[in-house]
Amino acid sequence: MNVNRRGFLKGAAFASAPLVLPGCAALTFSSNEKIRVAVIGLGRIASSFEMPGVLRRMDIARIVAVCDLDSRRVDFAKQKLEKAYRAKGFAGYTVDAYHDYKEVCARKDVDAVMLCLPDFWHALVASTAICAGKAVWLQKPFTQTIREGRLLANLAKRYGTVMQVGSQQRSWSQFDGVCNAVRNGAIGKVKRVEVGIGLDKAGGVAAAEPVPKTFDYATWLGPTDPTVPYNWTRCHTQDLKRIEDRPGWIQLAPYGWGMITNWGAHHLDIARWGLGAVGPEGVSGTCEWMDLSGGKLWNVHTTYDLHYSFNGGSTDVHVCNKYQNGVKFVGENGDWLFCTRGAVKVTESDPDVPVRPGQLPAMAASRKDILPKIARMDAPATQKHVDNWLEAVKAGDPEKTVTNALGGHLSTAMCSLGQMCMELGRGKKSFSLKWDPARETTGDAAADALMKPFARDKFDLRVNLKEFGLDFDEVMKG
Repeated sequence: MNVNRRGFLKGAAFASAPLVLPGCAALTFSSNEKIRVAVIGLGRIASSFEMPGVLRRMDIARIVAVCDLDSRRVDFAKQKLEKAYRAKGFAGYTVDAYHDYKEVCARKDVDAVMLCLPDFWHALVASTAICAGKAVWLQKPFTQTIREGRLLANLAKRYGTVMQVGSQQRSWSQFDGVCNAVRNGAIGKVKRVEVGIGLDKAGGVAAAEPVPKTFDYATWLGPTDPTVPYNWTRCHTQDLKRIEDRPGWIQLAPYGWGMITNWGAHHLDIARWGLGAVGPEGVSGTCEWMDLSGGKLWNVHTTYDLHYSFNGGSTDVHVCNKYQNGVKFVGENGDWLFCTRGAVKVTESDPDVPVRPGQLPAMAASRKDILPKIARMDAPATQKHVDNWLEAVKAGDPEKTVTNALGGHLSTAMCSLGQMCMELGRGKKSFSLKWDPARETTGDAAADALMKPFARDKFDLRVNLKEFGLDFDEVMKG
């Protein structure tokens, strides 16, 4: 393997001045050489989406290492992968097992990492992976706060990182077709975008349980409050037969923000993509919060009604639980285009998205003549998304991924802005925030404080960057 980029990083990573690597040489591979992939985070999405996606591409990639804070999940993934490779004729194939993501990122023979972690861990692990010279797959939402997202986007640009965000709808033909049609004027000027992102349900158990000996719960809490009691519904199931179940943290702040960043990271990404916009100019609205009575634990929003302002207020992106799950672009003359997944799920534990009587199919339009013509997909969107990343890594081309770091940041920032609006509007009929997409500020001190990175002790982006000779404030400047 040609390791010009990796060799350069080894010599420069600990220099006192921040690394500035415009046009730095990318990892390159010979025609028959395989990308060596490590998977960090081994839960629902890794088991159902990421690892199977790489396994189907044995022509260009191999999974060589797995890492998780739950040793039962590590052993489970290791055994499953080794069995899969050996079944394909790779006798004696072994996958290395890790507990510490930094040890994985320090391996010079690992070319790429897939990060399938709880949302509040994204920035910490991704920052180390980028600085270590890895190609990166990062699940959506991009980060947990807006400042974390800006940092990763700047790092990816600085290092020339081949990065794919797990917003696989950009690899789905109906979403691509509708967004292209909207940007090309099929419905004229867009007046309104209607977005439905589903609903979470109250649940979880607040009562303390013994921490499993195989799970490093203290480290899992990372930059959040280290004193909260363990309950499996705060984290993830210990039943390996149910490893693809939705984890509790996804609907429990501060680990996840609920549907606004879960499905919002998909559908608001599509809304922004179709509009061809950097971001909104403001958001207003309200929501309701989960019922915590009876010792329930999960605490994120339930119903929601948010309005994002684009194009000087002439375009309203309305995110409301009353809408069908999907994205509907409405033009000034009444024409519209709609896209959704239909009944397709990424994992079996995803909420049902049935097409009920009176609802629209995966792609629809107000008139047949504006309905995009799309090619039949030759593989599921999840697989096409993995393929796109691996092929970009093989080519050493950061521009080849369909959801790069900057795009992931901008779309997740839109979600985060809505979450901030709901949080600051608790107890009020409505709340509004202005947004400057160029300067990435609301102009409101309380709101801007919610954009700061999560940090506690060693679980701090400043600490991670310092290990590579980088200064947080300098990287944030771009």
